[in-house]
Amino acid sequence: MKWIRNKPTAKKYIVQSVVGAAVFAFVLILDLVSKALTDGVHGLVVIPGFISFSSVRNPGGAWSIFGGNDVVMTIIMVFTFVFVAAALFFLYWPDGRKNMFFIVTLALLGSGALGNLVDRLAFGEVRDFLHFEFMNFPTFNVADVALVSGVIMLIVNIIIWFVRSETAARREKKAAEKHDEESGNGDDGGEKK
Repeated sequence: MKWIRNKPTAKKYIVQSVVGAAVFAFVLILDLVSKALTDGVHGLVVIPGFISFSSVRNPGGAWSIFGGNDVVMTIIMVFTFVFVAAALFFLYWPDGRKNMFFIVTLALLGSGALGNLVDRLAFGEVRDFLHFEFMNFPTFNVADVALVSGVIMLIVNIIIWFVRSETAARREKKAAEKHDEESGNGDDGGEKK
């Protein structure tokens, strides 16, 4: 059984679980507290010419798409809830193939999704407050930063997994070819005698 072979040690599982839970909780709390503290704040410059706090409510999805479409937003909320549940399940499923980078990726994706889901359930919209002053970019929040970071990290994880899988497959193929050649040479020698 592949899963049994890859079962992590108790220490590794505990460390991964604690780090995953800590990142998840920290990002979620930071998101919800920062939204509460900046609610109603407008034009508070944090770093002049770079970033300010400007509270806005986003009734739609990313960049306000689907704003006012309750059916689509309900589907997105259900999908988000299922995604958060799946991320938490995979975060805590004991598997020795997981590394800390992947655990943090899942924690960022799950906490970011849950932070915005809490807003949607509580207010029917997401509270955004971070605004770049140096460029025309939509206002966002800590959960959005966690989600974007998590997606980038997930892409990196997929690339690393793909490269490792391809490297392992090539190594196995070469080993099998070498074994076949050695077996074939032995058979030929046996036939000649």
